[in-house]
Amino acid sequence: MGLLMLMLVLAVTGCDSPPDASRSVAGDAPQAPALPAPVFGDLDADGLRVRAERALHEQRIHAPAADCAVDYYLALRQRAGEGHGVGAALAELQPYVVIAAEQALAREDLEETRRLLALLVRMDATAPAVPRLREGLRVAQQAADRAEGARIVELAKPTPPMPSPAPRPVSMASAPQPQPTAPVANPPPAPTKVASAEATASPVAPVAPLESSSPAPQALPRLLADSPPRYPLGAQKRRIEGSVLVTFTIQPDGSVSDARSLSAQPAGVFEDAALAAAARWRFEATGRRVTTTRTLAFRLPPDSKG
Repeated sequence: MGLLMLMLVLAVTGCDSPPDASRSVAGDAPQAPALPAPVFGDLDADGLRVRAERALHEQRIHAPAADCAVDYYLALRQRAGEGHGVGAALAELQPYVVIAAEQALAREDLEETRRLLALLVRMDATAPAVPRLREGLRVAQQAADRAEGARIVELAKPTPPMPSPAPRPVSMASAPQPQPTAPVANPPPAPTKVASAEATASPVAPVAPLESSSPAPQALPRLLADSPPRYPLGAQKRRIEGSVLVTFTIQPDGSVSDARSLSAQPAGVFEDAALAAAARWRFEATGRRVTTTRTLAFRLPPDSKG
């Protein structure tokens, strides 16, 4: 999860200037939802740093609200300024917030998407994922509003009248009995069977199906900025190796979205680190959207296997 890197960053004082959340982002998408930031009035800078480190160790990166590492680091940046390596820590955690927001949007959890988008804007209002998430949230909200309107219209429709009861059947005692018919003395001969045109015609050969030609595979955009995954601290201590097959979409501007794990060996160990690395990749801008896969291998250094 990159926890080892984050703990090293905390020991280095940097010059990370906090991003100005009031700067506008290009595009016509609506502004990010204004959600109130949590208030930690009873904690000083040292207390916020301790809470942030504890949240990282307990894997509370972006949730729950007001008790996660990102909230504590943002409060620490506001209170202590540029020092304490806060800027580097927030840059390290930003891909995790982007992935969580995309997953919340995919499962149509709009409230959680708003919270994570507001969190991302507070971290860096100029992040490339902000306009895309805003537009996705806008489209999803419009679809939800249309569905709610259709449901209200359906409920307002009048109830159809109940069908009239079926007529009672007539009893056999009162029903008129059919009269027997006299047998025919000389019944007419049965008609001779005449071969029809369909019977004498030759069988029609089945029509061969049309051959469908599959489109030629698209060339993948060139990878401009690769970011290797960070080895999870727990797996490194237990000396576990593995791999993750990741599927993702390269956007027209070269950024990566919709990253998710298709398979992992072993399961539940390396997936988060692989998805965080995929969010940092950058490809050549081709003006088209391409979905592809990539396998990330997690191998311990040879000198550490003794």
